[in-house]
Amino acid sequence: MRQSQSKSLKSFFGTLFAHGNPHVGAQSHHRRGTLQSASRVDTGLSVAGTTLQLAKDTGEAASQVPYVKAVAGILSQILKIRDEIQSNKERCDEIIDLVELKSRTVLQSLDTVYRANGAEGFDDLKSDLEAYASYLQVVLRDELEPFKSQSRWRSYINRGKNASDLQKLERELDEFKDRFSIKRQVAISLDARTAVTLLSKPSVSPTTVIPQALPALPKLLIGRDSVVESVAQTILSSSEPRVTVLGQGGMGKTAVGTTVLYDPRIAEAYPTQHIIFSELAPTMELLGTRIADALSIPQAERGIDLVSRIVDYIHRNPHPVLLFIDNLETVWEVETEQPKVDLFLDILSGAGSKLALLVTMRGTQTPKTSFPWTSTFLSGLDMPDSVIVYEKLSGKAADASAHELLNHLSGSPLAIKLFALMVNEGDKPSQLLSSWNARGAQALEIGGNHRLSSLERSIYLSVYSPRIDDTARLVLGLIAMMPGGLSTLQPWFEGFESILPDGTLLQPALRTLRRAAILEEKGDPSRWQMLPPIRQYCLNFVNPTSPTVTSLVRLHIDLIKEHGDYTSSTSQAIILPEMTNVRSLLLYAANLQFPPTFIGAATANYAMWAYWQDIDESAMLLSLLHLPLPTSQQANIYLKLGIVHQHWNRQDSAETSFTRSLKLSVECKDRQREGQTHQHLGSLRVRRDQFDAAEASFARALEIFIELQNPLGEANTLFCMGDLHVERDQLDTAEALFTRALDRFVQIQDRLGEANAHNSIGELQVRRDQLVAAETSFSRALELLVAVQDRFGEATTHQSIGELHMRRDDLNSAERSFAHALKLYVEVQNRVGEANVRLSFGKLHLRRDQLASAEEQFARALEAYVDVQDQWSTAYCTFIQGKVCLRRREMDATRVAFTRALSLWKHLDMPRGIAETQQALGDMHLHRDQLDEAETCLNIALDIYTTKVQSRIDEALTNRSIGELHLRRSHFEESERSFRLALELDIAASSRVGQAESHRLLGGMFLKKADLGLAELSYIESLRLFLEIGGYQATPCLVDLGRVWVLRGKIGDNEALDAEVLRARWDAVEAR
Repeated sequence: MRQSQSKSLKSFFGTLFAHGNPHVGAQSHHRRGTLQSASRVDTGLSVAGTTLQLAKDTGEAASQVPYVKAVAGILSQILKIRDEIQSNKERCDEIIDLVELKSRTVLQSLDTVYRANGAEGFDDLKSDLEAYASYLQVVLRDELEPFKSQSRWRSYINRGKNASDLQKLERELDEFKDRFSIKRQVAISLDARTAVTLLSKPSVSPTTVIPQALPALPKLLIGRDSVVESVAQTILSSSEPRVTVLGQGGMGKTAVGTTVLYDPRIAEAYPTQHIIFSELAPTMELLGTRIADALSIPQAERGIDLVSRIVDYIHRNPHPVLLFIDNLETVWEVETEQPKVDLFLDILSGAGSKLALLVTMRGTQTPKTSFPWTSTFLSGLDMPDSVIVYEKLSGKAADASAHELLNHLSGSPLAIKLFALMVNEGDKPSQLLSSWNARGAQALEIGGNHRLSSLERSIYLSVYSPRIDDTARLVLGLIAMMPGGLSTLQPWFEGFESILPDGTLLQPALRTLRRAAILEEKGDPSRWQMLPPIRQYCLNFVNPTSPTVTSLVRLHIDLIKEHGDYTSSTSQAIILPEMTNVRSLLLYAANLQFPPTFIGAATANYAMWAYWQDIDESAMLLSLLHLPLPTSQQANIYLKLGIVHQHWNRQDSAETSFTRSLKLSVECKDRQREGQTHQHLGSLRVRRDQFDAAEASFARALEIFIELQNPLGEANTLFCMGDLHVERDQLDTAEALFTRALDRFVQIQDRLGEANAHNSIGELQVRRDQLVAAETSFSRALELLVAVQDRFGEATTHQSIGELHMRRDDLNSAERSFAHALKLYVEVQNRVGEANVRLSFGKLHLRRDQLASAEEQFARALEAYVDVQDQWSTAYCTFIQGKVCLRRREMDATRVAFTRALSLWKHLDMPRGIAETQQALGDMHLHRDQLDEAETCLNIALDIYTTKVQSRIDEALTNRSIGELHLRRSHFEESERSFRLALELDIAASSRVGQAESHRLLGGMFLKKADLGLAELSYIESLRLFLEIGGYQATPCLVDLGRVWVLRGKIGDNEALDAEVLRARWDAVEAR
């Protein structure tokens, strides 16, 4: 029997040598001196035919030595692939030549061992054969298979691969050759009986539990407790546990599975546990053999039907068995092996309750078995857990650079671990962040090319798995160019499908990539997306100059040019979700030499879309000015640049841009843009409190638009002029201008402009305490905004209605309006709007004396303002936080907040902000009885209001504070003079709230002066005004009046706090 086996195996080896490589010979010797020429037997067989012949020749002998058969099978694939190589052929030929030459010695050694000892002679070679088979599998998959098709991006994969890499490959092959040569020498020197004694292992009783050393318990498994517990509970509670842990590479599947094995409950329920690493068994036959080895099933009991023997063995084992098969996808993803694996698992499941199966796999699919699996999919860690892992492994606190890089890593435990270990070795987070931005996944490695030591290697194994073909990789590369992913909505999805090469089926490719857990479809509406580390890697799958990439860029540019109306709900639905993709592809377009005018128009449109989303893209606009653009287009870019600068409170830069746009518009005689620029320049000057200059700009713009017969430009300019007169407290003039603008908008059927005019009229009516009329204006504005589907405008109007409710002291209605506004701001992704409404929420909480809630809202608003670099709003929010601290009597914190706000206002050159903060500092000093300091601050504020801001309402407010200062000093005449001056200013500004407050303070002054008659008259007038406007201040004013009535003997002391008595007394006063 042994003789026939030896002959069969020798025939098998001889066939392999004969048909392995027809290219090795004199020319191979000429190319590489390490290769020697060898004789070849020309059988006339194709490579594929040779492979079939090899299987036949192996016969009975090979069926008993699966490890040898695996080595031979993989060698056959390596030799066969030569004719399929399409790119980098010379280097691939050298690799195949090396493998063939070195493997000949290995196979000769195996032939010698087999002839000496038969199949038993391979018992001691199992680990060596396994390692060699796995090594050859890696060579095939990594060094040869990627070059089966021709593509430009292959050059990226081959970067840095040179003679030194081939020498490394040769050294590794020599190590295997030497290892098997030693076994050969042992076999030759000993007779068969002695060789069997030395090289084989004793049989083990099938009823003996063989303890197996498990991998070490993971020392750090953060954020996976719930997953581990869920898997453990499933195993413990199921009668026949069949569990899969799925996910992308590097998510910690192996760590979760290993941790489950260490659970004391699992150890008690399954005292026999084995872990099988599928990476070391690249075929189903080898995987079955490894399972049999783990269970210590003797060779004599295995036979042909190995899986049935395994099931029988498990049934006969006195203890239930838990098999943990790690990375099963290594075998299962191979097309020829998948049905074998599925069938194997189906039969293996016949062990019933005696067997628990725990399987980990890259991807989202489970094996296609007849029984169901309980699956758990591992996602990335959240940011807090990512930081914990990083800090524990690196031994350092996470700084700003670390946080930024952790955000890029999207919670991948492997990536975080590599990052942390590199920092622990001495790399700085800032350096690694820069490296990441430049090199992507290549930046994170700790030496070696193992999937656990290199992020790039881990990603490579996913995107080059057998199931991912070149079509899927092309789709992956194109989606990688879009940071926001591929939308499933039209026109984007249909447009993307239309640019793919003929014959490319998009949906099957997407399904494949989802099953491999490389792409994920998520969101509502859904988008196909990938994690940032994978996205950066996959950018290498596309040729930036290919027609497909050009078509992708043009698709986005055409759509951004087509949808230039930022207020259109239809355009918003199409463009807003794609902003990050548009930006990314515009940057590609700049490098692909698209026509400058084409890029310029699209980029200018994109920058204005970004402006509406509170995204600063001034840098992109500036970059356009280096292109050879027509004068008119340059004027347009400068105009938009000025708008962006103004929005971000870069006032000097804005004025420079507007001035440049104006000059260019005049040069090219573009009267329309000249008028627009004058209008924006006027708005800028209003913002800078330069009211006279602003009025001149608006007048010029209005003149141009009337000359051009442009009713829309005329309406917009009248609207802006109305804003100017509101700032000047010239409310009658402002109302007349808003009404004229409204008429123009109605004439041209511009419903959005009409809505904005109604909103501005409503805000003016609130200023005048005409709350019923204001509510009507806001309601009409809201009706129009809903009709045109302007969600941002709706949000702003709901916020204004909420402020109106607060004026009426209807805090519950105000809260509902603010909540509605916040919901809409979130929907349209407007962070500044969200922050603004949080400010309103904070003021609402202040009114309710809920200081902690108010502080929380102000803090969240401030965080958003800082994030979007809105310096004006940052200053204002800091100012409001100071007001909260003042309410809490936390004077040091108050001073810090006001000082910070004052510094920001000065940096922005905002006189009104400076004056308001000086006023607030004066009030703070009043609270601390620091009267001299208070007087200094209040006088500074009053001077600014009088000379620069020209705001009578603010002048009145400051005069009231100055009056309180004089009252503290008992300077009654100065105090009365200040309060009466404030009252005059309030009357001139039509501010009934201000008038009521001035009368109230006069009443307090007369009360302190003991002039009870004048005190009563002042309080009565104040209360009457507060009641007319529905102000919440009416109640405390009535209490003040009650104190005067007590002092005048009109009511008793015990009645002063009785609300019903006070109201009855007031009704009597009104009746008279």
